[in-house]
Amino acid sequence: MKHGLLSLILAAVSLWPMAGRADLTLSGYSAVGAFGMPMSSQERIYIHDNTVRRDFVDRGRYFSQLFDLAKHQVAVIDHASRLIQIHDLRNLQATTEVSAPANSMKMTMEKTGQTRPMRNWNCEAYNLNASIPTRLGNEETVFHLKGHIWLASDTPEQTAVSSLIKFTRQADFFMGIPAVAKVTPAQSRLFSEIIRKLAPKGLPCSCELETSYEGNGPMANLARRMPTRLNIAFQDFSGAPIKDDMFTLPAGYMVRQ
Repeated sequence: MKHGLLSLILAAVSLWPMAGRADLTLSGYSAVGAFGMPMSSQERIYIHDNTVRRDFVDRGRYFSQLFDLAKHQVAVIDHASRLIQIHDLRNLQATTEVSAPANSMKMTMEKTGQTRPMRNWNCEAYNLNASIPTRLGNEETVFHLKGHIWLASDTPEQTAVSSLIKFTRQADFFMGIPAVAKVTPAQSRLFSEIIRKLAPKGLPCSCELETSYEGNGPMANLARRMPTRLNIAFQDFSGAPIKDDMFTLPAGYMVRQ
């Protein structure tokens, strides 16, 4: 589940700069720590037209997540097993809305005044506090997400990819990782709404986030004592054109829908 959370955040981070014909590649790393078990991965995100591809390694296995927002689809590609699983984002959205309606969440996002450079980008820090009612096992709890998100605004790359805003304004906009949306729909719903807030503000540089659960049950108490910490840092970016075959399903793989 901790990798599912990381996948959800990386997908969210990758989606907010997407746009028309602009191409953008982000390279960096991610790290997650939960229950004393750290995990890190190299990350590469490719953005082209209405599609976003994320490549990463999970426990020695190479995966890709390929989002097509125009088709409301996400393909999860397991390269080792040569398996592609295609999911309808609208179906996932409907699932999350039943158990975690958007009007049940709370969120604040404010500038802190802190800045840091990434090449020629000037990244500004935002303090994020968000929560949504959910379940942890059989317990009624509240899921909390807090920390800093660093964004670069007023860059040439932001101008080139600014049309993502039109997607976030659509009523059926939804981003989610199937494994997370089905098990913890509240988290998927929360991150989709965070995207709506982030999209107009700038391009992603990094984030340092911590998750926790509010409640008096044994699961919530355990999670509170051992919070999950998530860190993402992009180290480089490129606006060079990306080959179309990076956004097509690989030939010879088994496809499940």
